Amino acid sequence: MFHTLLVAIDGGPQTRRIAELARQAAAPGARVHLLCAVDAGYALPGRPTLLDYPPAVHECEEARQVLDEARALLAGCELEVRAELRAGDPVQVILGEARRLGCELIVIGHRHLGRLERLLDPSVGDRVIREAPCPVLVEVREEDAQGS
Repeated sequence: MFHTLLVAIDGGPQTRRIAELARQAAAPGARVHLLCAVDAGYALPGRPTLLDYPPAVHECEEARQVLDEARALLAGCELEVRAELRAGDPVQVILGEARRLGCELIVIGHRHLGRLERLLDPSVGDRVIREAPCPVLVEVREEDAQGS
């Protein structure tokens, strides 16, 4: 069991399973850091209004909702849960936070891309696995826990 975990989520269909996997891997009292990375072009400081830049407002609100939902999934599990919204390249954000926090484990999802898709749009999961400073636990099932 692990005591410091970074759980990278993006609101995709695996989010519930990723949170559950993290819960199973976490020792009682573990620090679980939920992380959602948004494109730097959509990041606005504070709580922006729709007058700022509507697509960015939507992106940030959606990311905060994803974090809130994941936090709720881990509530009552004897874990110290923190949620962070960070701007930047998801791989760099995940790896940077894992190093900064001294994480023992990163928990992520993984998209199932074909060879051509991987060439055109490399998977965040693949890159994190290759470059991570600690073990990476990967949820590979595509459907959400509610859908199974």
